[in-house]
Amino acid sequence: MAVAACLAITGTGSSFAAGGLSDFVVKPTKLSQGSPIKTSNVEDKDIPDWLRKSERLEAMLGDDGKSRVENAKVVSKVETPIPGLDGFVVQADIFNAKSPEGRKELFVFYTDKTKRYLFVGMLIDMEKERDLNMMTERYVRGQLADNPAKALRPQDMHGLVIPGGKTNKMAPLQFVVDLGHENGKSSFLNVVRLHQSLLDGGKNPRPLRIVLVSGGKDEMSTGAMAMAMGYQKISGDGLPKLIEYAEQGRSTPWMNPARLKNDANLKQAMGIGIFQIEDNSSQAMLARLDTLPLIYDGTGDKTKYIMLPTGKADWTQLLTKP
Repeated sequence: MAVAACLAITGTGSSFAAGGLSDFVVKPTKLSQGSPIKTSNVEDKDIPDWLRKSERLEAMLGDDGKSRVENAKVVSKVETPIPGLDGFVVQADIFNAKSPEGRKELFVFYTDKTKRYLFVGMLIDMEKERDLNMMTERYVRGQLADNPAKALRPQDMHGLVIPGGKTNKMAPLQFVVDLGHENGKSSFLNVVRLHQSLLDGGKNPRPLRIVLVSGGKDEMSTGAMAMAMGYQKISGDGLPKLIEYAEQGRSTPWMNPARLKNDANLKQAMGIGIFQIEDNSSQAMLARLDTLPLIYDGTGDKTKYIMLPTGKADWTQLLTKP
């Protein structure tokens, strides 16, 4: 759904697009989150012999005719919830047709206390439906990055896309934000308003992808973001609901308990949205993010974190980049 339609639904029209732009600010907010993953520095004596030998390790990682593995090394030791099982995180450079210049990847190996047996495959917490391998990789990637923002992969997260101009073929600019903070709400509204004003002015801006996360500061905001994500999936009206919540907060009409009680789509929307916001927030936590919002440019493996623009002129330039 186009943003113009979203604004009409919320009853704000063009005045919404214009409002607040004279005082355009996107303010960073600190996050406070813990992690369920516990890692430690690994000592050489703790590493099994078969993990020390780079040739054998590279062969286990799939060094074949289609891809090449180099510089494989153990970078971290991981506690597991299974008694007697140790985890080791291996970092390696992978070269293949998709990444001829090479890219760093992380892999998790498990062994028993004797270090004789290798355990491979998935490690799933069925009670919480968590892939512990993936969680470990994301957490260690955050540890190794010189900036946690560079460890996040918003392209792997759930998002709501605001279409750009009709002839703009650029990939969406990705905006990661938490509406649980007032700075998050105002930053989100300012960026969306600017994007709409560019559309109204015929500037042909690029699409904007909103990636929502929750630091757990405000339960109502977490619920609103989850419901908006769910409604966007099943009925396409999540964006106007999100904009309305960012504007009105606890006074938002569609979040009135009596109104929600009679909404036939509520249960399905919440089911979808809770999964998506938890998944996004888990990725932010594992990347060890401490500040939002963040902005990313590019697609796929070429998605890159970029510095947050400081004002309206810089945002306009970024949104209209050819």
